[in-house]
Amino acid sequence: MVTVLLLAGGKSSRMGADKATMRGGVSRLKDVASRCGVERIITLCGGEERRHLFDGEVWSDPPFCNSLPEVLEWAITNIEGDIQLICCDAFDLQQDGFQFLLSSGGGVPLDERGIRQPLLANCPNGWRKSQSDGSVSSIFQHLPSLDAALMASQMKNYNSPDD
Repeated sequence: MVTVLLLAGGKSSRMGADKATMRGGVSRLKDVASRCGVERIITLCGGEERRHLFDGEVWSDPPFCNSLPEVLEWAITNIEGDIQLICCDAFDLQQDGFQFLLSSGGGVPLDERGIRQPLLANCPNGWRKSQSDGSVSSIFQHLPSLDAALMASQMKNYNSPDD
């Protein structure tokens, strides 16, 4: 079984609005995941004060985690089976791109510029995270890069209104 982790806990300060609610946000991504046959979707909401923003299975950050890499490491160790990360600002991700990630067998997709997108990593059952240096990318450094070919434009996230 695959578990999708929807990452929706950021402050979106550079974007100027909550990315978890923009362009259909978490609700749209949950719908896409469901259409791909995903049965378990966990929304990582950030602080407890954000929990009410989301439906379904929602996890708030534990008090001992102070950064996204720490939250990811905690969540990954608490889930069995395959894990698919999806960031809430994957605004261009559609069903075919989602299905590509789910069927990849594990890896980090490349965007249309050839840049690895670790917040869309597919972590297969049995995979062990790399030793973190405090960055998200270091956790997934031993997963192969995935060439999404024509779907590479779907494999990106947005950080500012100019993106």
